[in-house]
Amino acid sequence: MRAPPDTSSLVTDLPADIHIKFEDRPGYLFAEVSGPRDSREISTAYWLRIAAQCDARKAGKLMVVEKLGDFQGDRDMVDMVEAIIAMGLDRVKVAFVTCHVEEMARLEHGEILAIERGANGRVFESTALAERWLRHGGE
Repeated sequence: MRAPPDTSSLVTDLPADIHIKFEDRPGYLFAEVSGPRDSREISTAYWLRIAAQCDARKAGKLMVVEKLGDFQGDRDMVDMVEAIIAMGLDRVKVAFVTCHVEEMARLEHGEILAIERGANGRVFESTALAERWLRHGGE
């Protein structure tokens, strides 16, 4: 068994205008993130909270629905994937749903990077497709 990931250097404060809702659904944990903007710091902070909930609830499957506004700052998909893996989310089957369909190519690049690093995640444009994959897709 590997050691817990070191997340001590990651930003953990979530701005007051960013909200996360968690629900235990049959077979998986559901998390919805909403707010008027997104950034590297916001994404890192919400993923840390989600990882903590996965650990606390012993969730093996997770759906994240991101309903955030436009991204502020520079994007670094490799860095974000590495951070999410460092949080231990490579041990969870993750379905990520975005409201920004125009970002699918970038997100699919992140999906490929994560899979190459041993994670089990996919990106989706709809919660129905994401749920079908979580329940019936390959492990």
